[in-house]
Amino acid sequence: MISINSQEIRYFYRNIVKTGDVYRVKHNNKDYGEFRKLSDALYERDALFFCNFDYDLLVECDLENKYEHMELPPFPEKRPKGRIRGTKFNKKEREGEILFDHKVKGFYIKRMDDIIGYYDTMTEAFYYKKLLMDNDWDMSVLKSNITERIEVNKVIDQTKEYKVQLNYCPKCKSKLKIDAKECPSCGINIEEYLYNN
Repeated sequence: MISINSQEIRYFYRNIVKTGDVYRVKHNNKDYGEFRKLSDALYERDALFFCNFDYDLLVECDLENKYEHMELPPFPEKRPKGRIRGTKFNKKEREGEILFDHKVKGFYIKRMDDIIGYYDTMTEAFYYKKLLMDNDWDMSVLKSNITERIEVNKVIDQTKEYKVQLNYCPKCKSKLKIDAKECPSCGINIEEYLYNN
């Protein structure tokens, strides 16, 4: 006999709605079946999750219904509003958000009560936000990763060398590895191709 913790009951019965004496499987405001037995609705819901709610991928399963002989927790009569606790985290607390300050005229990263930096472009703010997220919001990574800013409208100095990294082959457009000298798909030498064309 399998028992379920009372805190997980709502998550256990996700995508199942009781209407009168029948149970319906619902996803994105679409009905995917009506069942008299709760165990059949649970089984159909799991099969639909497996095929990503696409009836074309759903095939007849001869698997045993694992809910048939299971002692099911009582179905919640009135579904409480709000999100299911423990399944999703608050995105703003976890990832932070990029906002615009009209007084300073710059973008900044806000996470909970912390305000991190002011940036000229949203792309720059997104880059630093992603950098912080990858390093578990360690602020010391901002000091070690200082990037060179190139102004878009600024005239580029022809005598100065700028670091350029190609992500795709200029000839066949296939993805390149970092610091690749030759394209793995078409076999051209990338430096020679760029200087000759």
